[in-house]
Amino acid sequence: MILPKTLFARTVAMIATVSVAYLLFAFSVISYFMLVPVGKQSADDLAALMVFSAHRWSEITNEERIEFEHQLRDIYHLNIADGQQIRSVNFKPLPYYYFLESSLKSLTGQDVQLKISKDDNNIDWYWANLTVNKQDICIGFSSTHINAQPPMVLLLLLSVGGLATLITAAAIVRHLTTPLERLSKNALRIGSGEEPELIPETGAEEMATLAISFNKMAVQVKELLSNRTTLLAGISHDLRTPLARIQLALEMLPENADPVLVQGIRGDVEQMNCLIGQFLELSKTLEKGEQQNIDIVETLDDLVSCARRGGADIQWQSAGHCTLINNPMAIRRIIVNLLENAVRYGKNQPVNISHSIKDEFVIIKIMDRGQGIPANEIEAVFRPFHRLEQSRNLETGGTGLGLSIALQLAEINNIKLKLYARKNGGTVAEIIIPLKHAS
Repeated sequence: MILPKTLFARTVAMIATVSVAYLLFAFSVISYFMLVPVGKQSADDLAALMVFSAHRWSEITNEERIEFEHQLRDIYHLNIADGQQIRSVNFKPLPYYYFLESSLKSLTGQDVQLKISKDDNNIDWYWANLTVNKQDICIGFSSTHINAQPPMVLLLLLSVGGLATLITAAAIVRHLTTPLERLSKNALRIGSGEEPELIPETGAEEMATLAISFNKMAVQVKELLSNRTTLLAGISHDLRTPLARIQLALEMLPENADPVLVQGIRGDVEQMNCLIGQFLELSKTLEKGEQQNIDIVETLDDLVSCARRGGADIQWQSAGHCTLINNPMAIRRIIVNLLENAVRYGKNQPVNISHSIKDEFVIIKIMDRGQGIPANEIEAVFRPFHRLEQSRNLETGGTGLGLSIALQLAEINNIKLKLYARKNGGTVAEIIIPLKHAS
């Protein structure tokens, strides 16, 4: 059974199912304890009247029969005939007719099967062939004699009752789920780095309390992110002043200074500058950039050319243009970070890049032939400062911020990142970008 996805649809479906089941149960109980007993009693009464009328008709003279037949027709809506030939009934629309056959059999000891014909007004007549005093007598009644219509009753109960229940349930559920839908949308806005709208603090007590708590949390999260961004940017910026003084001091050292020591200090300064740059970049990932037209193929061409000038061996075949709307700086940063990782860990093997379009998404794959990432480390490598290589040496493992920055940029700009093992060794970094066409 496939369940609806939304809370509203699931709740309405559950209420509808329970309501229909209850209506069926109620109709079954009413039928078993009321309609069936009443129907059987009515069938017994009609069967007794028919048998009595047949006996009476067989005992009177022909002159009396004419008046008797008029009375039966006018008063009891029965018709009687002598040995009339009528076709058999293949289908009886109501259980009442089966009750009547059973009652007639019980009273006469004969196997009575109702038969049917139509009168001049196209009304059905049901007939019973009875043998009374060695005479074959046909006695019948019209379908209008039985006014009960259980199928119509069932249809009306299910349709009207079910519809009324569904409309009421839908109204109640919509009233309850609308604040939750608004809450869900605002939670997604927070996750995307956008400022959420405050939820009206009205409605039922539980919903109002939830709205108050969410609004308070939204303000706190916004302040926390803002403070974190400011703190990272401030610390990173302030560290550059003493670094500049260290660099200046290095330049002013006498010529007879230990070259190994000087080179070591310069390497440390460069590493610190690199880390500070990464911190500044990380502090900016919480801000959603401007959406602009971007040509993915042209961007890849440019970034691959830059990487090749730096000595990287990259295999990339340029294709036709592919233009969409997104944050150009974020996409470039994501590709650069993943490309740098592929080159760094690719064991000096060529890095392959491909792009394709599938189901309204642009898919970019950056594939290396390195040692790969263990399956249990796939999620961990996206955490800040997490490195598979634990030496903390920038020459071997980087800062541990590249993938974290790429992931945060991707999440803010509605882009998906995947890492998985490449066939025959290596890693595939997959970038999935929604294909919102540029106008």
